[in-house]
Amino acid sequence: MQVRVRVSRTRVRLALALAGAAAVAAYGVRALEQQAARAPAYVANDTTAPPHVTRIAGVTHVVSVAARDRIVPDTALPDAGAGARLLWLAGRVTSPAPNGTVVLDPGGSVVQFDHRLRPYRPGLSLEGIEAMEVAAGAGGRWWIVDAAGRLLLVDPQGAVLREMGTPFVFPSVASAPDGSDAWLVRSPLRFAYAWDPAAPLLVHISEDGSAATKIGSAELPAHVLLQDLANAGRVVVSDDRLFYVPFIRDEVVALDLTGDTLWVASRGLPQSTPEPRFEVSDGKVVINYHPVNLGASMGPDGLLYVLSTSGFTTARSRIDAFDPRTGHLLRSAELETALPTLAVDQSSRVYLLDATRLLTGVAPEARRHFPQFALATSDGDSIRSSALLGRVTLINVWASWCKPCREEMPGLDSLRRAVRDSAFLYVSVNGDVSRAPAERFLRDVGLELPFAIAGPGVTRVFRAPGLPYTALLDRDGRIVQRWLGYSGADQMTQIRAAIRLELGRQPAVAHAHHGR
Repeated sequence: MQVRVRVSRTRVRLALALAGAAAVAAYGVRALEQQAARAPAYVANDTTAPPHVTRIAGVTHVVSVAARDRIVPDTALPDAGAGARLLWLAGRVTSPAPNGTVVLDPGGSVVQFDHRLRPYRPGLSLEGIEAMEVAAGAGGRWWIVDAAGRLLLVDPQGAVLREMGTPFVFPSVASAPDGSDAWLVRSPLRFAYAWDPAAPLLVHISEDGSAATKIGSAELPAHVLLQDLANAGRVVVSDDRLFYVPFIRDEVVALDLTGDTLWVASRGLPQSTPEPRFEVSDGKVVINYHPVNLGASMGPDGLLYVLSTSGFTTARSRIDAFDPRTGHLLRSAELETALPTLAVDQSSRVYLLDATRLLTGVAPEARRHFPQFALATSDGDSIRSSALLGRVTLINVWASWCKPCREEMPGLDSLRRAVRDSAFLYVSVNGDVSRAPAERFLRDVGLELPFAIAGPGVTRVFRAPGLPYTALLDRDGRIVQRWLGYSGADQMTQIRAAIRLELGRQPAVAHAHHGR
């Protein structure tokens, strides 16, 4: 049976998942004056209605169709004394870390941000590990989930201390506030077709690996092979409770540390999928669902922030702030981007920022090198990774069976034609079993261009978690930024801006240009 996802799960690498009121008296006189000059952090929502609260089987259910206040995002950097915390970087949710937060940057390297949103590298080398997620552990150690779905505990330099098995094929990891333990949920980035009637919702793993405790019970949909998708989501850990946000359902669930449900909040979102199902469309089997919750995080103001899709679109998003004790929706805002970079300060001010601007303080020398390769090309030539040195290179990995690849390719072709610079190179890499379907695919989308032939092992060769996979390399062969899946025009704008910025940089070392 051929399964085609109607709304691609790789597209949702938007993907992929934000944390009322704290005192501002300690900011200092100057910080207070600067804050006073800013626009309000939020304003009253005149169309709001009181939340509908019910008790079902002893659990409080809160339905808030509209928030009490409307968030007014600030686009300027926070003041030095604001106590800001970065919660999302280009759509990727951060994790709490000592003195700030930690996240994988767009190139797949670990980067930390302090409370002034200044980036720095923790000296962690992950060569040979294709990290998908990172969370801070205790004593400078790190929890890593790699592309194979392994949970790794690594030391401050990146050496693997322990590899731990989990009941999930592709887990998502969050750490306790002190970093001592890890909490796992099924990843919203990828899912497997699996069925386990006794599967837990969450798993708690102690740092020494001696205990793995199952928390809660997973939903079992009528189409049981979609159990992974039905229970995928994100988990946030606070001192005395957990917050679980399912990927495809309009829910925010608070649990105590033993797994008992405290409250369930919802917003009446129309794109919610109560249960994913296989359906037949145009003679093909598809999975009918839509992403909802893209991540969650605790803000420095003590509120739970949730990033979600905005209706039946992946071109915009929304941010909601919940009271973590009651589940009431306090504030909300619609965002004109699907991949936002968001920070929150101690006074509940939300900042909508530019990821590239924040990352300019990170030294290019800290970037990871792209895997080496040597491949034949469709025009009878060959290409090696060494031939890319000296030029800024955009590598796109695709296959004929990949639906989002079909949607992405025309935009990439227009982009490569628009960048008229001899220092720029575009490399197309195909992962089909043979050349024939790849050539048919290009004819169908109206393109003529040579491509490198990698075959079905393309994801292993390029350490790509899925397709389409696009990576921008600097002149020294290091990864500037990478994109998994395709999220539309927003993504093309990001790629174009990243190329222009990198072309303006000077290489660390001089290289001779090589031909294909």
